[in-house]
Amino acid sequence: MTRYILKRIAFMIVTLLVISAGTFWMMHTVPGNPLLTKAQKNLPPQVLDAFMKKYKLDRPIREQYLAFLQNAVKGDFGESIIYPGQKVVDTIKKTAPVSGKLGFIALLIGFTLGVTFGFIAALNRGKWPDYLVIAISMLGVTIPSFVMAALLQYFLGNKFKLFPITYKATNWKSMVMPIMALSFGTIATYARYMRSSVLEVVNSDYILTAKAKGVGKMGVILKHILKNAMIPAITILGPQITGVFGGSFVIEKIFNIPGLGFFLVKSIPDRDYPMIIATTVLFAFLFVVSQLVVDIVYGLIDPRIKVAD
Repeated sequence: MTRYILKRIAFMIVTLLVISAGTFWMMHTVPGNPLLTKAQKNLPPQVLDAFMKKYKLDRPIREQYLAFLQNAVKGDFGESIIYPGQKVVDTIKKTAPVSGKLGFIALLIGFTLGVTFGFIAALNRGKWPDYLVIAISMLGVTIPSFVMAALLQYFLGNKFKLFPITYKATNWKSMVMPIMALSFGTIATYARYMRSSVLEVVNSDYILTAKAKGVGKMGVILKHILKNAMIPAITILGPQITGVFGGSFVIEKIFNIPGLGFFLVKSIPDRDYPMIIATTVLFAFLFVVSQLVVDIVYGLIDPRIKVAD
């Protein structure tokens, strides 16, 4: 196991280097100067030259990337180009908890309800709970999150005045509608996966063997069906952990939430190089780490799955 983890960590480092290099190269191949934005288009030539040297934009791309790596190892991703003097790391520290708080709550609710609904639907195949879960799954898959957010704002926020329309950090009620919008699609996804997985496991030979040995209904469900049916659900959990921080930028825009996804999307048209590269590396890091954790959890859930050294 130790050798496997060390090997995966080595591959993770290579992956992050490739992603950072690719992102860095693509940003710098786009025509134009990131300093000539709306905020800084009227800079005098002397000041523009000073900014070019400050952000090392006057150097070849190779030298810029090597300088980026040297600073990134120290945890320094530079200053924002659009907001001079504002450290990118400080922006991430400020905005990531906002996205993370909403995203993790939505993911937890979506995972729990989705797995529960899918399990109930599979055990009641062909009955009304199954049809209800299928209907919820279809709605969750077909209705985009921004449409759901707009519907929630209109009915729960505007018409019935149950929750605030925009996000306020000091008001917990303002978190309800964003969480509902974020978790609805997650519930549908896990319900579909769990239903299919449970139906497959129920018809397995070892379930029939367990029943033949006299194992009780609850014992079969908890020890055999649920444990084995959870593996596909855990598979898609890894990528969704990454989406907690960057996948909700549309919802953050609709509800005016100052999260990390909102700033990432804003930095792309502004061509804020340090912000783009820092958030890209962060999302890539979260993704590869979550995949490693998922692989390890596989072995804990199902002893038949062993990682290879």
